[in-house]
Amino acid sequence: MSEATVVNLFLTARVLLVGGILVVLPRITRKGLVFGAYVGEATVDRKDARRILAGWDRSCVTLMVVSLLVGWAISLAGRPVAGNLTGTAILVLGAAMLYLRFHHRARDLVPAAAARQAEQATAPLLGSDARGTGLAVFALGFCLVTALATLAYAIVSYPAVRGESFALIVLAPGVNLLLSPFLALLALLTVRAKRSVRGGSGGGSVEAQNAFRTTMANLTSWTALLFCAFMALLSVEIVRLGLSETRDIGFRIVWMAGIAVAFMLAALIWIMTRYGQGGALRETGTVEAPLTNGLADNARWVWGVFYVDRDDPSIMVEKRFGIGYTLNYGNRTAIRIVVTWLILALGLAALALLGG
Repeated sequence: MSEATVVNLFLTARVLLVGGILVVLPRITRKGLVFGAYVGEATVDRKDARRILAGWDRSCVTLMVVSLLVGWAISLAGRPVAGNLTGTAILVLGAAMLYLRFHHRARDLVPAAAARQAEQATAPLLGSDARGTGLAVFALGFCLVTALATLAYAIVSYPAVRGESFALIVLAPGVNLLLSPFLALLALLTVRAKRSVRGGSGGGSVEAQNAFRTTMANLTSWTALLFCAFMALLSVEIVRLGLSETRDIGFRIVWMAGIAVAFMLAALIWIMTRYGQGGALRETGTVEAPLTNGLADNARWVWGVFYVDRDDPSIMVEKRFGIGYTLNYGNRTAIRIVVTWLILALGLAALALLGG
């Protein structure tokens, strides 16, 4: 197959996968939430709420078609890589703009009762169930030690490397040190994320929250371990290539990347179909009970995505749109984590640009 054919196949697969996820996401949220806005459990069954969802479906399909057509057109003009990147950019940026549009439409459905509901109390921060800590701690330690070891190996080996820049040699282990411990840290924080239990629902909602929280923490831990292992192997192979100890990186890198991606996709689909966001599919007999506190308070959410509450001690809270948990951007510890990560990311980017 030609380069253009391969690139177009990857673009097509990416657009269909991401577009399919976009169509599914609004359907796996906790009941009462519509595109990041809490409108109440009764409102989501109304015709105007269903029309918003149908409009989202049509818009996503249109966006997918436009992304593919533009990408294919640029590729046929002799620039397949540019077509791939352009089609992907249209899909990502278009999805963000569509979300904001439908989020504002959903906020128009919010009744006064939903605002009063937010004043009710939620479950304790930790509760009696915090499983997944052991795996998260192990993942954090493993990722730190492995990433530091491969970075040290790259630095020590660089004087003997021929024809490669220092930035290229340390880029892969630097990315590993930046991302894999961060993922493991998120797993550890997820173990202690606040539960958004439905008011008056009893143990059913609590059990669903505990099961979902543990599953998400374990998945994040395993993702960190797989990513760390892949990047460590890639880092070593790049150095060996520079030392002329090998002639190419080899297919084992590609196979390992494929296995990691397949694992994460399969795990995500399993969580969506077995648990739903926040364990919604396991809240048997409690789904009609209203949500409480942070997850029900529209005033604490920016665009339905960023949770900001300085009075809430929680570092991680359940997402309103999507799968899993997000940071409380009103918490000082969460802000320190984000700022530290951004400084390290900018430092790595500067190294790559200046040392390239």
